[in-house]
Amino acid sequence: MAFAKLLLILFALLLQICTAAPQLGFNQEVLDDGTLLANSVRKALKKSDIIPDVLDDCHPSISLSISYPSVHENVDLGNTISPSDVKSAPIFKLHSTSHAALLSTSKNTTYTLILTDPDATSRSNPKMSEMCHWIATNITIDSDSFSPSSSMAALDLKAQADELMSYLAPSPPPKTGKHRYVFVLLAGPEGAKLKKPEERPHWGYGKVRHGVRNWAEENGLVAVGANFFYAKNKKQ
Repeated sequence: MAFAKLLLILFALLLQICTAAPQLGFNQEVLDDGTLLANSVRKALKKSDIIPDVLDDCHPSISLSISYPSVHENVDLGNTISPSDVKSAPIFKLHSTSHAALLSTSKNTTYTLILTDPDATSRSNPKMSEMCHWIATNITIDSDSFSPSSSMAALDLKAQADELMSYLAPSPPPKTGKHRYVFVLLAGPEGAKLKKPEERPHWGYGKVRHGVRNWAEENGLVAVGANFFYAKNKKQ
């Protein structure tokens, strides 16, 4: 009898625990829209081998919206865009993927947006990779745009970015297949003096597959967002 009463007490306690909080199955998570987006970005980067060719494994905290408004083309995690449509520098918008990421974005952070080609001259023969196509820096965020109620809040920029390396339009050579053109958003301390790459091939490091990862490490920057598209020459 005492044993049966003990079982009833244990069952009642277990029921209270089960109804007190949402349950997660094995290897499951409760995900908001921002987390789902961050996971989809990471998945696309891994599927295209941008992780690990260009970046170490990471969970993006900021979503990058990149567009070429003159031709109404948007960069969308691996879509194909004609080289003729990317001749001018794009415009960009930043969105936080979570409120926690917003809180971690301090007023003392400066962002740098880069564009790199890990497939120069071709993906099968990347002897010129990575090729530096663009470095836009001194991107700062207006803290008044932080919205605790939104997990996908748009972040207002205080001013236009400065170009450390001017925009070099993607122009994949004939018969080299599709190239991955990768935008990476890097975060670093405000006021940091960034070293300009000595040349565009290999980002000045003189070694195949050297590029933004090496440059970011040298300048104390970390990757917080990424986006990419494919482009190829008409002659294949």
